[in-house]
Amino acid sequence: MSKDNVLNVMEQTEKKHALFLAAWKRGVAYLGPELFGPGSPDTAQDKNELRPLPQAVEAIFSGESGGEEQFMAAMVSFYDPAWGEELAARIDCHKSVCGLTYNLDHQCTEILGELLLNYEGWKVGE
Repeated sequence: MSKDNVLNVMEQTEKKHALFLAAWKRGVAYLGPELFGPGSPDTAQDKNELRPLPQAVEAIFSGESGGEEQFMAAMVSFYDPAWGEELAARIDCHKSVCGLTYNLDHQCTEILGELLLNYEGWKVGE
């Protein structure tokens, strides 16, 4: 790979980090900042400052509306795919990307689309 290609990849990676974080913050704000931490959407400089908090998410998950459950399961799946899959298994919907997003409003599907476009992986405990 040429030096120019390496620099281009690095620039794209920085841009992807920023776009993912911006979309993640919008999702956190939508679902409720109390479900993520240890930081806040206003102060977080890295996605790891806004990890889903298992106890908080589990405590409210089954009490949410169907769309909020679907959005939450999809968001959690970016952080921990196995946990996201467990949450999706509790929802009455098709267990696929389309099934989790079919009934969501435009704002939620836009957030998930940005997350998908800019996702570079997330190791649990990172």
